[in-house]
This record gives sequence, structure tokens and C-alpha cells, in this order.
Amino acid sequence: MRGRKPVPTVIKIARGNPGQRRLPDAEPQPSTAINLAVPAILADDPDARAEWESRAPMLHRLGLLTEADQDALTLYCATFARWKQAETHLRKHGLIIKVKGSRYPMISPYLSISNKAQAQCRALLLEFGLTPVSRTRVHVPTTTAPDVQRDRFFGPRPVKKA
Repeated sequence: MRGRKPVPTVIKIARGNPGQRRLPDAEPQPSTAINLAVPAILADDPDARAEWESRAPMLHRLGLLTEADQDALTLYCATFARWKQAETHLRKHGLIIKVKGSRYPMISPYLSISNKAQAQCRALLLEFGLTPVSRTRVHVPTTTAPDVQRDRFFGPRPVKKA
């Protein structure tokens, strides 16, 4: 697929529909009534489990985690755990390793694992709108207290639709 990736309607609405384009009518609306329990595939990995337990409730509260998004979050958590394990190994053993039978040092294979997992995590974070740049584009409407005196004379303020 060429061009920019389409932005999910939920994120367009959260941003206030900046392009003022018509929102799609027939876009599937997956249910947000989901079980936030850690998936079985992540249950044995403490790093992946901890990441799920911190991200899933937050994304669900923001309306970004639905039944269709659980697999993407599972992939993110598993990839995050892989990155964390590779980084731990690199800190313990260093970036350069000595190979038995060779007199030349070699770059640790964990560096490649870490770099690939980091790129995959970043791509998945972008999908959920969780990077600093994508977060600045999301505008959450503020709730203002009703002005009883103003409403008495002019009527209630009209509600703006996204």
C-alpha cells in the first residue's frame, strides 16, 4: 500500500478531526468490552506480563484497546520483553565478545536482537498512538463547569461535535 497509513477514526476524533474530512460511516467498531487478563502466551514471561499489566488498562481506558487490538498489544509486550532481555545481556556481557577459536573480537548478536526489537516496539507504539509526537496530536476535550448565570440569560452552550 502506498502513501500514508490511514489514521484510525478513534484517533481522528481524539485529535478533533483536524482535516475536517467526513469520518467513515461503515468502519467496523470492535467491542471494547474485553477481558484485560494477561494472555496465556505472555503469562510465563515476567517482563511481557508486567508490560501487559501496565499498558492494557491504560489503552482500554483511552478507548484504544478493543477485541481487535489484543493481538497487536500481545506482540508489543512480547517484543518489549525480548528487547529488555537483550539489553540486560548487553549490559552484563558488553557490546563486543570474544569468540572461541578466533582471535578477532565480534559484535554481540544481542545488539542486533535489541535493535530489531526496538524498531518493532516503536512501530507498534506508533500503531497505538503512544509516542511523544503522536500524543501531542491528540486533543482531549476539557470539561468546563456550567456557567449558571450565563445559561440563565443566553441558554446552555451548544455541544461541539468532533
